[in-house]
Amino acid sequence: MDEKQKQAIQEKYKKEKEKGVYFFPDLLAKDAIVSLVIFLALLALAYFLGAPLESRADPGDTNYTPRPEWYFLFLFQMLKYFPGNLEVIGVIVLPTLAILFLLLLPFIDRSSKRHFWNRKWITGITIFGVVAVTGLTVQSVRESPPPAEGKGGDPTAILYSENCAGCHGPMIQVTEGTNLHSLIAQGQHDAGMPAWSGDLTSDEIDALVGFILSPGGSALYTQNCSACHIIDDLVATDPQLLRDAIEAAPRFTSHADLDVPDWSDVLSSEQRSTLLNFFLAPDGQRLFTVNCSSCHGKAVAFSGSREDLLQVISAGGLHLSMPPWREQLTETQLQNLAEFVFDPLSQSQEEALYLQYCSECHGDRVPRSPSVEQARETIAMGGSHEVMPVWGNILTTEQLDALVTFTLSAARGTSTEQGQILFGEYCASCHGAFGEGGANPARQGDVIAPISSSEYLRTRDDLTLRAIISQGQPNFGMSPFGTSYGGPLEDTQMEAIVTYIRAWQDNPPVELPPEVRGGSVSESGAEIYTDLCSQCHGDAGQGGIGSNLNSPEFQASISDALLFNAISDGHPATSMIAWGSILSSEQILELVNFIRSLSLEGAGEVDVNAAASFSGDIQPIFNRSCVACHGTLGGWTGSSFETVMNSGNNAPVIIPGDGEGSILGQKVLGTQAFGSIMPPGGRLAPDEIQQIINWINAGALDN
Repeated sequence: MDEKQKQAIQEKYKKEKEKGVYFFPDLLAKDAIVSLVIFLALLALAYFLGAPLESRADPGDTNYTPRPEWYFLFLFQMLKYFPGNLEVIGVIVLPTLAILFLLLLPFIDRSSKRHFWNRKWITGITIFGVVAVTGLTVQSVRESPPPAEGKGGDPTAILYSENCAGCHGPMIQVTEGTNLHSLIAQGQHDAGMPAWSGDLTSDEIDALVGFILSPGGSALYTQNCSACHIIDDLVATDPQLLRDAIEAAPRFTSHADLDVPDWSDVLSSEQRSTLLNFFLAPDGQRLFTVNCSSCHGKAVAFSGSREDLLQVISAGGLHLSMPPWREQLTETQLQNLAEFVFDPLSQSQEEALYLQYCSECHGDRVPRSPSVEQARETIAMGGSHEVMPVWGNILTTEQLDALVTFTLSAARGTSTEQGQILFGEYCASCHGAFGEGGANPARQGDVIAPISSSEYLRTRDDLTLRAIISQGQPNFGMSPFGTSYGGPLEDTQMEAIVTYIRAWQDNPPVELPPEVRGGSVSESGAEIYTDLCSQCHGDAGQGGIGSNLNSPEFQASISDALLFNAISDGHPATSMIAWGSILSSEQILELVNFIRSLSLEGAGEVDVNAAASFSGDIQPIFNRSCVACHGTLGGWTGSSFETVMNSGNNAPVIIPGDGEGSILGQKVLGTQAFGSIMPPGGRLAPDEIQQIINWINAGALDN
């Protein structure tokens, strides 16, 4: 390159330098492009790699030491050198000075020299800052404290404080006779208490019961027993063993090789009783599960009085023999059943065999066996007599009372079974036997949506369901059913229905609304009465939930105009809704005329010689007297027309047109050639038997 070219380049450079480069848009555009590239790179990293998040912060976890991100370690390490009142220097003063220095740097460093050796002060300060940040970061890593050894304290007290104390305070006064385990598990919806069975295990609820009924017992357990024992194991232990363990202390077999103090010296008699009461809280459901279910299953069939049951439990001495199953089971079935008893978890596919042959006596608690061979021998040869303990010498008076209360309740059926019967009696006529819905008899063209679908049950809590049942939905033709609103159902009955409806959530019978054919609502008074009124007032106006409409007293006491107004406006003090917003004036007038035409013949009783309908007459009988057992234990099922006609080990049990020749007819009449009369607790009422026979003789129609 010659001198002339050099001069030309220098001249051009000088002119460009004098002209300069504009900050906007030239430099800003370049910065924007680079910033966009960096931003897109960060987005890609966040999307494909994700942020290095740790587990959710838990202040109750003392084994975890919180730590800032690595680029903040130096700052937190520096704060260690400014303890107590000096914190303000490390937190506010020094960071403020550093920020001010950066802001003033352009005004302080005005040198035109660019090489760092020519800017010694600024270079020195920068090097000092880098060394300080690096050194503090390294020191922070080196001084990282080990995880703290947390002291758990009283676990049951923590459980109470986290779940109960917010509403109930430090103590709860429990009404005598309250089944506290059931109350905690199922909640008390009218008081706003949730059902804790979904959040707490049965053992945790047991521990809470003991803590509430004996707060000091929980503390005594933590101080004296928790080092060796887990609370879940103790609350499920035989009560006599617990009493012996506390009283005998070092002389107790399981304490023989342990350094266990003599509790009679360490604890007072009152403290020992308090500790025992904590483990053996007088709760009927847990007492039955721990002490009775291994022989009696989920419930005991008992029809005597409370005093009789108390005497049976207190005196004990009764026995139960296990039959030799080799006479009924094949060799393969015996072997499979023995393997399941020995190891239920790994042989879960054989559970159906256990449920079919063993659960009636053993319930859900599988008996333990030391080997498959011994289990097989016991099952094949049968078991010796199991003598019922004398519970009066083992349980306290309060525990016996709670156990008797729960046993009587279980004998009448679980809340789910009671709810199924009540649902069939009061709800199925409109909502269907399985909550599938259908045409709304009270509103033309309206469809009652399924109440057993997953979507419906997911979006409505038990409090909402109970309110709907109790208060009704008059705008949709649903009358109130709660006694507080003039209906026939008590609170416990509505709770049972809610429990039955909630049982559909895990396996919903339906998911879509039913198809309903179009058409106009009939203006026939008889049909309107059958669809809307007969459920409460009876098929022939004989009364029931509602008043008797065919009695001479009623017919003479009310004029057509008053009857019209009563139907149109309803009765606020009863469960009768205002039908005027649903029925037209012509339909109400037809209904008035029909009520006036009701015959006095058979008033107050059902005409058993008339042709019976399945949905109106037969299904309610099955719901009341049959489905509690036959709806859950297999074999014949009385929950719907299809199952009535087609189910059963000896199906069909009904021969249309031959009531006395059908197995079902023979069972209710007591003329059967095998088995016992049904129901086993006692014959049906004569008019119910006659209705079943009449329905079968009329062809067993689905009407």
